[in-house]
Amino acid sequence: MVRSPVVTRASRKGPGRSCAIDGVRDTDQMRTTIAWALLLTSLGGCDGGGSTPADAALAMGDGSAGDATTPRCGDGRTQAGEACDDGNVETGDGCSESCMVESAPATADEIVEATDETGAGFGDPTRATNGVRGGGQMAQSLDVYSISVGGHLVLGWSGRLLVDGPGVDLVVFENAFDYGDGVTFMDPVVVEVSQDGETWVAFPHDYLAEDETVYSPRAPHWRGFAGVTPVSFHAEERPELDLFDPTEAGGDGFDLADVGLPHARYVRLSSAAAHDNPDTGAAFPRDPVSDGPDIDGVAARWLAEAP
Repeated sequence: MVRSPVVTRASRKGPGRSCAIDGVRDTDQMRTTIAWALLLTSLGGCDGGGSTPADAALAMGDGSAGDATTPRCGDGRTQAGEACDDGNVETGDGCSESCMVESAPATADEIVEATDETGAGFGDPTRATNGVRGGGQMAQSLDVYSISVGGHLVLGWSGRLLVDGPGVDLVVFENAFDYGDGVTFMDPVVVEVSQDGETWVAFPHDYLAEDETVYSPRAPHWRGFAGVTPVSFHAEERPELDLFDPTEAGGDGFDLADVGLPHARYVRLSSAAAHDNPDTGAAFPRDPVSDGPDIDGVAARWLAEAP
């Protein structure tokens, strides 16, 4: 979570002595100090000891001109650059921690770039934005968009921002399915986010197989990747499942806090096999029969209107 800056408080001269001016000798300094005190009084910044934690220190020489309020997100007053301010820095209450108006959770509905687009069948990227239709624990969905090993898919939310809130912020639904005891057919995906479409940050990921040069079909070996958990949610057949509860809906969740971003505008998905494993210096291995990830949808839990 990104928290608002710490604001220090000026030392008080005691209850009932608001805007006291002590020890001022220089005439020009006295005029300046009095002017500040009058301004603060008119703004309600000098209150005889009842200022809020948002008050900042204002001191001149060895005198005091009371408390000045520093505008910031979370102070309860909408400032320039803020779309809202509800007096706190919490996401999930209608106004995000960065003072943007929140909207309901939604799946990505904007196709920004689809390098493997053909316009038909599994080459139709709208299949990644038309709702999640998972096939269940041991079956695949046919309502997916396929990404080649060297391709990628960039999605957005029609200008809205994905914001960091409590818990998982983003869930990627691919097309993995179980086919044996602890064995999963999967196409691991590297997930990246961006605020401007130019600078991208990948969520932390690590391949944990004993031999990292050999592909493992066991999902726990692919920590931090998408495309490793089967999808049970289905927009028509199982809409009652909670999209953001992996024990119900499946899919792979990600938290913006893990990449240090308060918000992001875009998400980019690409095959793990297109990225080098820093532990080996070679590309991440893939299943020999895999030809790339199949994306069913991407859901954002916390969204906000861009200011």
